[in-house]
Formats: sequence, structure tokens, C-alpha cells
Amino acid sequence: MAYCPKCGIKVEIDNRPCPLCNFHIPKVNEESEEVIRIRKFPETANPYPAYMRRVLNRIFIFVALFVLVVVCLMFYIDYEVNDMFTWSKYSNLSMLAGLVLVYFSFGYVQSYYKVIIGIGLDALILLFGLDAFNGSLEWFIPLAFPIVTGVTVIGISYWSVIRVLSVRRFNVIGLTFIALVILSMWINFFIQKYQKNTDPMNWIIATVLQLLPVLLTMIYVKYGMPDRIKKKIARKFHL
Repeated sequence: MAYCPKCGIKVEIDNRPCPLCNFHIPKVNEESEEVIRIRKFPETANPYPAYMRRVLNRIFIFVALFVLVVVCLMFYIDYEVNDMFTWSKYSNLSMLAGLVLVYFSFGYVQSYYKVIIGIGLDALILLFGLDAFNGSLEWFIPLAFPIVTGVTVIGISYWSVIRVLSVRRFNVIGLTFIALVILSMWINFFIQKYQKNTDPMNWIIATVLQLLPVLLTMIYVKYGMPDRIKKKIARKFHL
């Protein structure tokens, strides 16, 4: 609302002259609109993520071009020396798989699930190629495939459980130990099976014996440890 400077009554902003005394009322909102349009403080912006993304893009392009040149060079040297591709197949496949790993590590894929699955597929393709270059899949099917698949499934399960936890802190530490124990036992099982030295009952007993201390420790930390010690440990390790 505006006021007439002569008689002092309230008038609409667009009313002029004054309906009571016919005095010309200046448009008082012109200056205020101009002030509103001009921000007192500039918009905050963090240029660091965009800058880091540009730097990472340049590094990745350089690494990709370098890998491409090295791959072509090794293929050329191998063919010139041996009149066929021999050792270069192994080294070049490993370098390309490493380039894929760099792609995931540079944050081009934001979803952790896709990153875990992508790294697992990258490892499977690498191991399949290394075994297939020998002429037969001797160790990929019985050894590499179940181990890599199990690691991928355990990684996805671990991340899914972590996401649904309302209170993390010590739970994350306990789940990490459990995941590592399951992972080590999973790998050990297929290695022993590949060596034809597997007793399923002994493997189950060994797995339970390794998981039992971790579970008991988690139960004690959750229900038996005093809150004072929990807070002290949390402050010490920034949990």
C-alpha cells in the first residue's frame, strides 16, 4: 500500500492522482522493484567439482590414447618378430581391462551397483580371454567364474545392507568383517575344489568357526558394551 503525501490516506499503488485530494502520487514502487531485481549477495557456486571433472577427463583421454598407442605398438612388434600374435594378446587384453577399471574409478558411472557389476564383468572378460588364448577353458569355468561371480554378489549384498542401515557406525565394521570372512571362505572353497581337495563338511565347519567370533563380537558391541566405551571408540575412530 502507498500513502498520499498530502492528505495521508492509503491508496493503491497504481492510483494517481489521489482519489480524495487529487494530488499526484509518485510511483513509489519503481525503486523497490529495482532493488528487488538486484541481489544483495551473489549466488553461491562451488567450481571445484566442475574443475576436477575437467581434469579427470583430460587425464582419462591421455591414458586412453596412451593405452591405444601401446596396444598397437605391441601388436606390431609381436607380429614382426613372430609372424603372428602370441604374447601381445595377453598383455593387450590386460591393458584394455585396466583401462575399463580406470573408467569406473574416475566416477563416470555414479551408481555403485553398476560399478560393482561393471568391474565384475570386466574381470570375467579378462580371465575368460586369458584362459581362452591357451586353447581351452581349463581354469575359467571351475575357478575364475564362480569366484568373480561370488565376489560381485557379495559386494552388491554388502552395499545393499549398508544402505538400509539406520544406524551404521559399528554395524558397518561388523558387516565388513562378515563379508571378508564369507569372501575368503568362498574363494578358499573353489580353490580347494579345483585342486580336488575339498571336504564340504570341513569347509562348513571352518566357515562357522570363522564367523562365530565376529558374530559374538557384534552382539557384545550391540548389547553388552557400555555406552561410555561406545562413544569413546566412536570419537576415536570418527564413527
